Amino acid sequence: VQISSSISEADPKDRPVVIVGQVRNLKKVSWDSVQGKLSPRVSAETFNQAVSSLHPSPTDSCSLWLKNATLAALPREASRHNTPSRAHALTKLVRSCVSGCSEECILVVCEKSDVFASACAVSRAFPHFSRKSSASQRRKIVVEFLVIDGVKEKTISESEAKCLQAAADAVRLTAKIVDTPCNDMNTDDFLNEIKTVGSQVGITPVIIRGEELKELGFGGIYGVGQAAEHPPALAVLSH
Repeated sequence: VQISSSISEADPKDRPVVIVGQVRNLKKVSWDSVQGKLSPRVSAETFNQAVSSLHPSPTDSCSLWLKNATLAALPREASRHNTPSRAHALTKLVRSCVSGCSEECILVVCEKSDVFASACAVSRAFPHFSRKSSASQRRKIVVEFLVIDGVKEKTISESEAKCLQAAADAVRLTAKIVDTPCNDMNTDDFLNEIKTVGSQVGITPVIIRGEELKELGFGGIYGVGQAAEHPPALAVLSH
């Protein structure tokens, strides 16, 4: 997953695109802003008619050209338990609209305050770990943002894209650790992940493992894992 600070141009035949946002924001998008992502397969008239045809309940989508160009709408309403960004629905909606090609683009149309939550939600749609046979194919997902600021449209800055990229990578790493079953990620694998993360931020973790846990009074961890093939461990990262 790559977060971009610009709006790229590509024929949907060569790189499929999903344009997603709340209907009220999609209606503010000018054809000039998305023409480079849809031409020559989609006309301005088709795009505008597709936006008008969206009636999310709770979500909705419309194919603009085969499965390679899709317009998707997030829920209109959000309860007090959900955020105004509708991030709770974005992950599932994006996952259902992508075509599965080796390279695709996700264009998120939203307000400035919703950019961070939307980036995290989109990144969750593309997990590192999956048992699906199709997951073995390496894919490049480019995520771009068209920010609606009043009546104006703009992109995010490079510094904002860098921040979002770090958040997206962290979300996907966390999801990988949670999703991967213990027979595929044992304590050795956990420690490798911890060392990798520590090296990226200049931290050397303190690792207490095996009999040392018992000697230092960590009897709970030691007792639960002492019979395991891979010894229990406690890793401490201090920042």
